[in-house]
Amino acid sequence: MLGELFRRGFGGRTGRTDDLAFETTTFSLNTDVPRPDDRRVEQRILAVLPMAKLVMGQGQDLCRVRNISAGGLMAETTRSHSIGEKVRVEFSFNQQLPGEIVWTRDTSCGIKFDQDSDLRELLANRPKRGKGLKPRPPRLDITCTAELFIEGVLYRTEVQDISLGGLKVAISDWNCVNKKVVVTLESLRPVKGIIRWYKAGYAGVVFNRQLSFEELAEWMGKRVEIASLKAGAWTKTSRY
Repeated sequence: MLGELFRRGFGGRTGRTDDLAFETTTFSLNTDVPRPDDRRVEQRILAVLPMAKLVMGQGQDLCRVRNISAGGLMAETTRSHSIGEKVRVEFSFNQQLPGEIVWTRDTSCGIKFDQDSDLRELLANRPKRGKGLKPRPPRLDITCTAELFIEGVLYRTEVQDISLGGLKVAISDWNCVNKKVVVTLESLRPVKGIIRWYKAGYAGVVFNRQLSFEELAEWMGKRVEIASLKAGAWTKTSRY
């Protein structure tokens, strides 16, 4: 029963790819925080592991859940984190678990929940979506410039959030819905997609082909590096 809930809860539906994720993402009702092991995982399996968002005092991060227990989880993140860092794991807008990072290894970490969770309740209470709709991937609130090429017209705009499957941008063209678009972000290759919705000066773009976790992680790493260089340059200048 719990296995079935896991497949339906994180994947939104059962199927061969969800079975692969289920075989690789382990779970337990004990309260131990999962530890890393030496198992090698194929890329086709990594691509379907459940995703979540980590919210910290100094920003956000995307993570891929490898192991989960009643007491915590093991996650692969897009950057390194520190032991003792307080985080909030968001599986969805109404499923948020506060915790603390208790071990790290490169870009993997173990998170201990502040309170033991009931996995059956967590997975059974995933928000239900309409027939034929997939659960929306976790989105990172992030601000950066972007260029949108929509049916021969170039728009220079600002991104509000991004996920593996799409992004939200500021745009004043209310007639853009259902139009094809090519999005170019700072340090990221052009990505094709379609505009699915528009509301109050913002539009939602769905990518034709979802970004890989590794690609988004590399892009975020570049952004952190650029931001650090800019901050260093500003500090050096401000001394004079």
